[in-house]
Amino acid sequence: MSARPRTNERLVEEGRLLIAAADGASLPLRLFGGVAIWLRSSERVRSLLRRDFADLDFVAHRSSSRALRELLEHEGYLPERTFNAAHGASRLLYHAPDHAFHIDIFLDRFEMSHKLDFESRLELEPLTLTAADLLLAKLQVAEINRKDLTDAAMLLLDHELGERDGRGECNAAYVAGLCARDWGLYTTLTDNLAALGAVVDEIGLQPTDTLALADRSDRLLQLLQQAPKSRSWNLRAKIGRRKRWYETPEEVIR
Repeated sequence: MSARPRTNERLVEEGRLLIAAADGASLPLRLFGGVAIWLRSSERVRSLLRRDFADLDFVAHRSSSRALRELLEHEGYLPERTFNAAHGASRLLYHAPDHAFHIDIFLDRFEMSHKLDFESRLELEPLTLTAADLLLAKLQVAEINRKDLTDAAMLLLDHELGERDGRGECNAAYVAGLCARDWGLYTTLTDNLAALGAVVDEIGLQPTDTLALADRSDRLLQLLQQAPKSRSWNLRAKIGRRKRWYETPEEVIR
């Protein structure tokens, strides 16, 4: 039997319901990825850069993994048992009861092209991770695609760059601080901000939005470049691109 149509509206509703259920069980759970960015975006930006989503991504604490598994199975979600047995210390994979979509849950850390630690940042805001963390996750992709660049553009259009987290704000100081300690992360982010600048004109925005996006992208790039770098950053910079600075994550078979 074929799955029901995948709609953004259904995924958003399912995401809200799961977070509410987790809150009721005192289990911190936050949306991550494309649906989280969509939720943080204005209706205007959603209409400009709308895309479809195929799944839900979350972040939770590793310490609550067992209780979270019990909650998900109580809600009817079906575990990918082989995957969870192999990766359950860092990541869980579940399918919707009707198999219409799956959910990916990262436990404290997100490890793809680069490693991002969300343990201390999970509960800073309700419903989703912060804009800074969502932007980091998109721009850390070493072999970035148009979808990830579009998601990054949505965040930058609707969030002012600043030094704190919050509604409508992106903590650029936090992003710059991480990059100042990690040459590899810095290199991937600056490469991708340059790539974003190159595709701004192709996204099809209004001139005012194109200028705003280009301005924020350029300002964030400057912040990353100007932040004082750590000793380890400078030592790794001497090696440069002669040695690969990112991981190539294995594709998850769902």
